[in-house]
Amino acid sequence: MRSLNIGFHPASALYKYALGRLLGWGRYVNRFQYPSGHSPVPTPARHYINLFLERYDCDVRGRCLEFAPPYYRERYISRPEVVSYDVWDVDESQGTTLVGDLQDASGVASESFDCIVMTHVLCNVERPWLAVNEARRLLSPGGLILCTAPMVLQGYAPHPHDYWRFTPDAMRSLFADFSRLEVHSYGNAATASGSPQYLMCEHFSSATLNYHDPACPSIVACAAWK
Repeated sequence: MRSLNIGFHPASALYKYALGRLLGWGRYVNRFQYPSGHSPVPTPARHYINLFLERYDCDVRGRCLEFAPPYYRERYISRPEVVSYDVWDVDESQGTTLVGDLQDASGVASESFDCIVMTHVLCNVERPWLAVNEARRLLSPGGLILCTAPMVLQGYAPHPHDYWRFTPDAMRSLFADFSRLEVHSYGNAATASGSPQYLMCEHFSSATLNYHDPACPSIVACAAWK
């Protein structure tokens, strides 16, 4: 075993050494799975999605669309400014009102929606640039897409497949054709590194959970207006 000369290590080096050993121990004692009895699961990513949606709550109106699972349907459907609320999935499932592949949504009329809620969808789409182009076509003039995407996830997310992780630069590129774009980063190195360890919100202090470092976020998000 390598010896550790603590006297010659600054605090950061000692921390990294200890963390490396702790993460290695986690291979034997950590349950790399979500806690049961929660829907949605209380991950930092879900906390950050909520923060992002709260920022734009007043902009959700008219004919709305969310992609399954519709975690935010109840948040918006009872609002008087929301005229209709569709749920889209690639396969038919409970509560779904539209079934299809967003990469080719030719069966859905252009300008069908005023707001599209797209949380952690693009990571599961093989060609996300096609999906964004179709989503833009489906928006009415001035319509809004609220999109989140992971830089890090707990693990493989096969619904129906898992293809991508995203950076702020990726979001700016994918949504470059929109008339207005606001890109946000949520999380930090602690929450990002804790994600593959299946750490939940309760495992972080509020100060750590709500510290946002654009250089190392857990998720990225954007509001894009047509």
